[in-house]
Amino acid sequence: MKILAIETATEICGVSYIEDDNVIATVEENTPRKHAKSLPLFYEKLVVNTGLKLSDLDGIAISIGPGSFTGLRIGLSYSKGLAFGQGLPLIPVPTLQALMDSGGEYPGAGLVLLYSHRDIVYAQKFSFENGSVPQNDPSPYQWKDIEQYVKKMDHVVHWGCNQFIDDLKHVQEGNPSAEIISILAHQHFDEWVINKPYDLVPNYISPFEVGKRKH
Repeated sequence: MKILAIETATEICGVSYIEDDNVIATVEENTPRKHAKSLPLFYEKLVVNTGLKLSDLDGIAISIGPGSFTGLRIGLSYSKGLAFGQGLPLIPVPTLQALMDSGGEYPGAGLVLLYSHRDIVYAQKFSFENGSVPQNDPSPYQWKDIEQYVKKMDHVVHWGCNQFIDDLKHVQEGNPSAEIISILAHQHFDEWVINKPYDLVPNYISPFEVGKRKH
């Protein structure tokens, strides 16, 4: 199985190419607010480096959110453009699951945090049984409403939350990466693939209506 993966949900912009269990190549950089310019260049570089042909692909994976509104729109629009020309399916990969996986597996439960804006973070809980397994839906929280819960967790992976967790030693920084998107898309292809993704939209999860939720 051959999959092209795209990550634009955070400041990281990247593309990755996987054949079965082997990640062939990844091109990505931290490029805040430059995804629209960087993504086509990274794709072209990947094509040159690998000889990738869209006609050979089984699908295109995309980090689907939550995350940056603009980044998610750019990534999905670009992936749809590539896919429609070849009649390829899309594989939407949950951004928080990919970020959780970037921190490695951990016995028991883990929590992932992704910074949104001001004092708002997206959070989701996972267990690890043959890979990461979501235990709830991703939701936005004000930091003050989730801080004590974060402190009680044994394993926490974050991106962009340094202002909140500098003194929390059990929290590690994750790595949003197109490479992880490609691996998850390969592992969950049959479960997540969308053969007619015309109406596929990013999983924005609006952070503007934040209330207290059960963790």
